[in-house]
Amino acid sequence: MEKQDAFVNLHYLPIAMFVALPALFIITYVIAIINGHVEPAFPYISDTGALPPESCIFAQFLNMIAVLMCIIVYVRYAQIKEFSSAYQLSAFWSKLNTTALAIGLLSSLGMSITGNFQETSNLIVHLIGAVICFGGGTIYIWLQAIYSIRLNRLGCSPLITNLRVVLSIFCTICFFVVFITAALAAKDYNGNNPMKWLKDDGGWEMHMISSATEWLCAIAICIYILSFTYEFREIQLSYPKVMYKADYSRKIYGVFNETPEFTSPTTSI
Repeated sequence: MEKQDAFVNLHYLPIAMFVALPALFIITYVIAIINGHVEPAFPYISDTGALPPESCIFAQFLNMIAVLMCIIVYVRYAQIKEFSSAYQLSAFWSKLNTTALAIGLLSSLGMSITGNFQETSNLIVHLIGAVICFGGGTIYIWLQAIYSIRLNRLGCSPLITNLRVVLSIFCTICFFVVFITAALAAKDYNGNNPMKWLKDDGGWEMHMISSATEWLCAIAICIYILSFTYEFREIQLSYPKVMYKADYSRKIYGVFNETPEFTSPTTSI
């Protein structure tokens, strides 16, 4: 395959994800602090993107990052599919790869839902999106960790495999800690504005643990995605091809009468 017929340098995709997501969180955090919308001490990530103007930036760029994540999930799926074919793995691993693809895409959708349905406008949908994003993301990285163990010595180093297992365990713990401590904090809260949670409002300690853990979980997932860099460096993705339907092609060649027999042309894009 010629170089111009394929996407190369795919390792820049996880690097871009690793840089873009924390950068977005930091930017919206700074804007929210400047506008007095949140307290500086560990607000929830969603709190920093709940009110305009930071909510506009948060939603727009989180949508773009969600699309980037979908691309990464697909490339990883295609990579594992090639491995499964090359090493003739059982049908179980093929089904597991398809499941990981679906969960990864669903998690990306949850990310977009979280950004577009702010807690100040529709809390229920926002929380559903957050659960899909973090819960689905945690399941996805576990599936990738399992694949890394299976493909150890076939394309994934033991160091990367161990890192992914550790990050998967860490994110699982964080997922439960975030929601359990958030529920405990909400139970004791008696303030007026949960986006500006103060010590005197009640449940402050649990709130701090919940919000800080959410940030740590997001960072851990970013590091996990970054671990795909080495493997993506060794692969390339061919361009899709567009093919005319047989009936349409016959009409074209029938009008111009250029060939006596039908041959379906292909066009690379």
